Amino acid sequence: MRKVIFIISILSVLIQAKPMNAVALSVNGLAITTAEISAVQRLYHVPKDKAIDMLILDRVQQSALKDIQVSDDEVNDKISMIAQQNGISVDKMRKVLASQGTSWQKYKTRIKTAIKKSKFFRQKIAQELSPPSEATLKRYYEKNKKSLFIPSTIKVIEYSSKDKKDINNFLKNKIRKNISSKNKTLYTKDMDEAMLNLLMRTQSGAYTKIMNAGDRYVIYKVVSKSGKRVMPYESAKPVLAGMYQREQEKKLLTEYFKKQKLKAKIKKLR
Repeated sequence: MRKVIFIISILSVLIQAKPMNAVALSVNGLAITTAEISAVQRLYHVPKDKAIDMLILDRVQQSALKDIQVSDDEVNDKISMIAQQNGISVDKMRKVLASQGTSWQKYKTRIKTAIKKSKFFRQKIAQELSPPSEATLKRYYEKNKKSLFIPSTIKVIEYSSKDKKDINNFLKNKIRKNISSKNKTLYTKDMDEAMLNLLMRTQSGAYTKIMNAGDRYVIYKVVSKSGKRVMPYESAKPVLAGMYQREQEKKLLTEYFKKQKLKAKIKKLR
């Protein structure tokens, strides 16, 4: 009998030392488990009450976004756009993410959530956001200069031809018939806004789109970018407007969900 009691007491200690994963809270009908709480504590190095608070806010967001529909095509289009903006293919993006330890499915889920948040913002909150004034943008520019550095020089190879077909043939097959080429070092301080934006979007080793230069068609292959200078205010305005918009959108969304958290139906189960 004593042996049985002893075994039972050992099992009791083991159960207390390694609690099974269980539902700890319910937020608007969505569960938060003890394992999730522990995982957030470890990942963000926060105490248990802070981890629970973060997870409650997450469930409030999930609850608010549950009726927002996002198709696979929308997700794939967004990913293609991101890849294009970075001057790489979608396949290359997959490889880069894999090398960083991010699964493709996890990335797609993240993009889907971002699209849902954007749709939700437009439907529920966008009317609260007005475009920044010139004075606001200038203050924002001064505040964010450190994140607005661009290269001072860009080395390129300029390819040109009088016939657009020759340029297209060169891009597809690297056939240099009727193609002239020049190595150039371009200074960003001397570029107009359109050229600066084009070359900044083009990664080293990639080609720009075909441009009509009047008497010929031109493309540039970006060889390298070097040096550092602050982007001038006028050139930075489109970038600044986008940065400001995203920052305000994030701020308003956070404030909205914090208010919704106060109204959430929270049940503590453990």
